[in-house]
Amino acid sequence: MSATRRHIVWLNGAFGAGKTTAARILAAEIPGAVIVDPEEIGTLLRPVLQPVAPVRDFQEWPAWRQIVAATLNAVLRELAEGGPSLVIVPQTVIVEEYWSEIISDLDPSVRLTPVALHIDSDEHRRRATDDTEEPGALRWRLGRFASFREAEWIRREFIGIDVSTLSRDATVAAIRASAYLSAADRRSSTPPMI
Repeated sequence: MSATRRHIVWLNGAFGAGKTTAARILAAEIPGAVIVDPEEIGTLLRPVLQPVAPVRDFQEWPAWRQIVAATLNAVLRELAEGGPSLVIVPQTVIVEEYWSEIISDLDPSVRLTPVALHIDSDEHRRRATDDTEEPGALRWRLGRFASFREAEWIRREFIGIDVSTLSRDATVAAIRASAYLSAADRRSSTPPMI
């Protein structure tokens, strides 16, 4: 099965599990693929809402959840003008109610593939510590790891991939397989999946 006309692949996982890296590689391989990072919506809202409605995590704002869904719907409408489209969303969601709210606001005609990247604690610590892109996020990533692991609903709602021993390429291949993205969906410059 190849990608449908409008498709969202949502990558959930512990902070530092490799969602953003996998999203970048996948977007580079799939024609028509783009990344929508909900963190950027949180960054936009923080100076507006934090002074008047302070929260520890921007996901607590209903506005963030509503804007994420509206943004995904709007981006997919724009992309649909040019043919098949894939939106990849690398975003950790730990609270089930937040996830339910976001997906209930998505256009029901859009195909949604929720994938969770699971990682063991030793490998998570190693990756988070070795990260050079966001070294300041180490404390946050380590502090929120247990919360992700304890969120049992994720195992019900998401396709799980254990990435503890997987390379970046193997992780992307597993996501592609989980989302039914075939070799025909890949850019012609990329060698076929093995």
